[in-house]
Amino acid sequence: MREMKILNDLCERYSEEFMNIVSFDKKFDSLSYIVCDKLKLKMDLKFAAFNFKIDFSKYESYTIGDKVGIDAEVNKKKKTTKQFLND
Repeated sequence: MREMKILNDLCERYSEEFMNIVSFDKKFDSLSYIVCDKLKLKMDLKFAAFNFKIDFSKYESYTIGDKVGIDAEVNKKKKTTKQFLND
């Protein structure tokens, strides 16, 4: 019962889609670990990264143009382990 309340509170604070995909390095025994102050900051950072949208109006758009010239052919010779270690 307590875990469901914590989960509902987390879904209200963050989005349900975010709660479906968020993951941590280790598995916690309870959702109450996520509500503590240390992980709350980490959850806020992950949520900000989840909702981040780039504002392209701030940046100038560049056009590179057409390709000029031909590509150079590079022939790579396979190295043996002995040759690699000797270099």
